[in-house]
Amino acid sequence: MSEKSVEPKEAWERIVSDSRNPSDDPNPTGIHTERRILESVGLFKSAVEDKINRLAQANKRLKQKIFDLYTIFELSRKLNSVLDLEDLLSEILSTLVDQLGIRNIAIFLRRDPKHDKLSFLKLRGISPIPSQQTRHWEISTKEELCRLFLSKKESLFLEEIRSFIDDDNPEMKILKELDCKLCVPLISREELVGILSLGSKKTNPRFSDSDLEFIFVLADHLTVAVENAILYENQKSINAVLRRTQRQLIQSEKLAALGQLSASLAHEVNNPLGIIKNYLQILSESTEGSDPEQRSIKTIKDEVNRIARIVRSLLDFSRPEKEEMAVLDISSVLDESVSLVEKDFSRRKITIKQDLPAKVRPVMGDKDQLKQVFLNLLVNSRDFTPDGGEVKVSTRNADPGVTIEFSDTGPGIPEENLSRIFEPFFTTKEQGKGTGLGLWICYGIVQRHGGTIQAKRRKEGTSLVVSLPKASD
Repeated sequence: MSEKSVEPKEAWERIVSDSRNPSDDPNPTGIHTERRILESVGLFKSAVEDKINRLAQANKRLKQKIFDLYTIFELSRKLNSVLDLEDLLSEILSTLVDQLGIRNIAIFLRRDPKHDKLSFLKLRGISPIPSQQTRHWEISTKEELCRLFLSKKESLFLEEIRSFIDDDNPEMKILKELDCKLCVPLISREELVGILSLGSKKTNPRFSDSDLEFIFVLADHLTVAVENAILYENQKSINAVLRRTQRQLIQSEKLAALGQLSASLAHEVNNPLGIIKNYLQILSESTEGSDPEQRSIKTIKDEVNRIARIVRSLLDFSRPEKEEMAVLDISSVLDESVSLVEKDFSRRKITIKQDLPAKVRPVMGDKDQLKQVFLNLLVNSRDFTPDGGEVKVSTRNADPGVTIEFSDTGPGIPEENLSRIFEPFFTTKEQGKGTGLGLWICYGIVQRHGGTIQAKRRKEGTSLVVSLPKASD
């Protein structure tokens, strides 16, 4: 508005009045009348310019409002179709950074309704903060900051928050590290599900009314979209656990039934097998060492012994020896297992690399049985690794216990075989080189130890991963 603060219509009427009534001039010489008319014209000009400026500003605000509404509409349409939380947050934060011209924006979310913490998830824009520092940032829903947002139920500038919370508060320190200027709560059904931290603007340091309106509307859409994404993520996780449990149950039932069958089969096969071995011995003793039949007898003996080994494997699985459980240093057991096969690996020019940290949690297990598992997995990796290749053995702490991984540089297991390699009699080795019982027996031993074993495809080769629970404290 001009200094005179009049409308153009009012100024124009004054010009007309002055030009029609010169007698009102106390000095009717014409000079003062002309001056008054010029003053009125100047006032009219200022009023018109002021009106044009106000209309231009109103038009600019209207255009910005239309653009903001269009952006919200387009973003809302996208959000309704995005259920992946990472993609959703990237879309929202990038839009806010671009639309508002702010330096950075961060988001804290409560991904699990059972937890009372808002975890730092994502940061967009310019920030000198190293990612390893932000990884462990959390805001408790029971502390002052969250209680303040639940009582106010509105966005607050950092200066406003300071009037309620001291600067030395841990959560205030996080906001200052983020260069937070405006905090936007994400509230759903009287519960705080997240917080947006908006940094300073790149140009105008102040957030305009249209900026704030845009943020508040978008926050409502974001709250709904985030809740849907988290629900979808949790449901997906539950379904994955359910499918894994179902597979384990089916596998356990199959193995239990097969164990019973194996015990019966082994018992029935062992009797005639013993008779065949006795008669082969008699036949061998009744022929001369130079007799050409000795070669055929030896071949039969070798095959009978192979059958005996298969039967023994079946019995080992169906009627395992009594386990002697003790607290074990798993790295030590692995080291002993590796030392037993080192010469054989060296002969084949296969390198064994060990990554066995000293501070791995102890496990409760039967040393001999676990050594049998590790030897079997080492030999299995060796058989699929070409000469000059590499087998890596590593251990690490992983909740709720310890993970042991055997990785080779072989051709890898085809995707369609990954779910079958622990089935009895399934093998991808050449005929006569494998019975298909080794990994099956490993599966049984690991399962009896309360652990899991699984195969994973790698870019080069395969990894067999054993997870065992830690020993009780």
